[in-house]
Amino acid sequence: RGEDWEAGVGINVHLSFAAVLDFNEQEGRWPGIHDSKDASKLVDTAKAISESRKEKEGSCWSQSVSFGFPMGEPRDLDETRVGQFARLFLTELTGFCSYLGGAAAQEVLKKIGKFTPVEQWVHHDEMVLLSDCLEESGGTSYNH
Repeated sequence: RGEDWEAGVGINVHLSFAAVLDFNEQEGRWPGIHDSKDASKLVDTAKAISESRKEKEGSCWSQSVSFGFPMGEPRDLDETRVGQFARLFLTELTGFCSYLGGAAAQEVLKKIGKFTPVEQWVHHDEMVLLSDCLEESGGTSYNH
């Protein structure tokens, strides 16, 4: 929802992606589905990334946001959201994949045509699709 992003939810999503990329670089794999240990490690990585970026001008770190603008005041990272992101990272939403493929194709057409493609991060976050309770299960994409 737009109100959530204006309140700073996008920072959590962006830090989650950065933490997943660091996790993959360190472990040589992506976080496992419904794996609490991987989720915990990812939360710690996201916190470390946020801390390391505080002093860098214009960087993304866990800070308060008002009306869509970062305020520069530290706030706690939403560990629940980052943990859910980690536990469900390998799931595939086929409808979303087709949307994303269409958006990517449109950006390619912009690049070779007369229009300017998007030159920034694009995040999509649908927390309403998740249940409040994510349990450890067999580790397949069908378990949630």
